Amino acid sequence: MKKIYLLLPFISLSLSAQIGVNTSNPQGIFNVDGQKNNPATGIPTAAQQQDDFVVTQQGRVGIGTTVPTAKLEINNGTTAGAIKIVDGTQAEGKFLVSDANGVGTWRQTSGNTTVVTSTVGSVSTLGTNYTNLGSSAVVPQDGYYIISPRLITDKTPVGCGNFIAYNLFKSATTTTGVPQAFSTQDVHMAAGPGQYDFIYTSNVAYLTTGTYYMWVRVGNGCTTNTARTNIGQNSFTLTLLK
Repeated sequence: MKKIYLLLPFISLSLSAQIGVNTSNPQGIFNVDGQKNNPATGIPTAAQQQDDFVVTQQGRVGIGTTVPTAKLEINNGTTAGAIKIVDGTQAEGKFLVSDANGVGTWRQTSGNTTVVTSTVGSVSTLGTNYTNLGSSAVVPQDGYYIISPRLITDKTPVGCGNFIAYNLFKSATTTTGVPQAFSTQDVHMAAGPGQYDFIYTSNVAYLTTGTYYMWVRVGNGCTTNTARTNIGQNSFTLTLLK
């Protein structure tokens, strides 16, 4: 490739398909060798590349590297703090968060917390098979959620049964062949020693967009076991992890 060299104070330009500043051996279509330490031929060493800025034919930009593998690659060696963004929103402990258009700003958290509270379940008689309590919640986006059920049931005789368990299913009519929160094992709680059973816990599961319903089952031994119907004793909350 034919090249034309211009020698100017402090700047050496190789004008052709490639431009080199402080180097006659540009590694891309534009290459600045800050310390002017690149070899006249061949590929600079990793140490020599640390003071380089390069733009490749693929439109990639490398800082501290002459062979970027992404649109922007910064190699700061072993020194922490390769990127500094100062726009007035920066402060200790903040997160860099994108908006819907990909514009990033520093924020105290990763954005507004997504919390979904279910509808209130109905009075339901529980048994050893799953019962849909009637409480449901719409998952707005796929992701990992903290699932926090709230349930108290009244049972007879006192101290009966050996467990109470719940799961969330994507159906109000069946638990067979539909997506569920816990595919390996539903969440078990020990049966209450008195006349009540309780489910107050928090678990994490991956949920997909759609409506989930809380289904509950109990162990053998009770004559009756009935769910209540109020927000604090028959419902659940979903909190999206970000």
